[in-house]
Formats: sequence, structure tokens, C-alpha cells
Amino acid sequence: MTNSTYFIIGFFALFVIHLFGEFLIIQNKENKNRMLIRYISKPLLMPLLACYYMFDNPSLNLWVIFGIAGGFIGDICLMIPDPKGTKRFFKIGLISFLLGHLFYIIALILIIDFSRFQWWSILLSIPYIIIGVYVYPRLIKYTGKMKIPVTIYLIVIILMGVSTPLLWGSNEPIGVILLMVGALVFIISDTINAFNKFAKEIPYERLFTMTTYLLGQFLLVLGFLYAI
Repeated sequence: MTNSTYFIIGFFALFVIHLFGEFLIIQNKENKNRMLIRYISKPLLMPLLACYYMFDNPSLNLWVIFGIAGGFIGDICLMIPDPKGTKRFFKIGLISFLLGHLFYIIALILIIDFSRFQWWSILLSIPYIIIGVYVYPRLIKYTGKMKIPVTIYLIVIILMGVSTPLLWGSNEPIGVILLMVGALVFIISDTINAFNKFAKEIPYERLFTMTTYLLGQFLLVLGFLYAI
């Protein structure tokens, strides 16, 4: 096995462990010992994914690594307790994830061969726009003072999704498909998390959010590997 294989096996092993930890927390939120699985597993997931991308990869895109780093910092911030409800670390985490999406957008633009650009690929961006148009009015009315940051975040993540189909014609199809699906799954994750945070508590939200978030990150990274 290559070095990158060991890292991705570690990533998915920790993925399962982390979800198990989240399930235990849901079952008994008062048991602080069950938080240990989250605190140990979550900070390691993005570094493992970054190592998977970097090892045995002859064509590194630094913006992809920056994108993963944005997710890592966001993960850490969202783990920090906020008993006073200041949302301070939530806001920092939001900015980190926002930057991560922006870095992914830059990474996508940099690998497009515009001399082979297919204009019809723009049509494949429409579903992402429809999702944004559908989600925005149903979410934004609950966000209060966070309306502007949430609006900016939603626009950026939809732009990330919109950017992925533009690679058709200039990049490997399997890589483009992985990027498109990864962006979609990531959008679903953020949508679930946002509605749970601002609108109404969703049962087992952490399991849904983390499953889609980690799969989205993995598919994006895999897409970048195969798209070149």
C-alpha cells in the first residue's frame, strides 16, 4: 500500500469512531466522559485527509490544502463550549469554513483549461442555484443578527457548487463528478447544521451533519486528485 492509502484508512476508521462518539453524546448529553471521543477524533480528521491528499500526489494544489485547513480550524472552533451563548467561536468557525470554501473555489478555477471550456456545463450549475434560492428565504428569517454573515456564507458555498461543473471538457470526467457530488453533499451538511442552529432542533442532527460534512470533504479532495 502507498502512504496515502494508510492515511485514508485512518481517516475512515476515525470517521466511524467519531460518529459513534456523537451517537453516545446524543444518548446521554450529561455524561461529559462521552465528549472525549469527539475531542480526540475530530481534530485529527482533516489533518489525515490533508495527508492523504499530499502524499503520493505529484501535482499538489496548495489551495486545496488551504481549503482543508479552513475546515480544520472551523472544526476546532465549533468544539469549544459556549455556555454563555456568545457565539464567539461559532463566528470564528463560520469565517474559517467560509475561507475554506473560497480556497476551494480558487483551486477549482486554477485547474480549468479555458481553451477547452464547454459552455453547456453552465447549465449543470443551475441545480446549485435552485438549492440556494430554495433554502435562503426559509433559513434567513431565523438568523437574527447573523443574517448578513449567514447570507454571505450561503452565497459562497453555492458558488463553490456552481464552480464544479465548469470543469467539464477540460478535466477528467470522474474527477468532475466527484467534485460536483462533494460540493452538493457539503451544501446539504451546512443546510442541516444551519436549520438546527437557527430554526429548529433536528433529531440526530450531529450524525447527519458530520456524516455529510466528512463525506463532502473527502469527495472534494478525491475529486481534485482525479480531475487533474
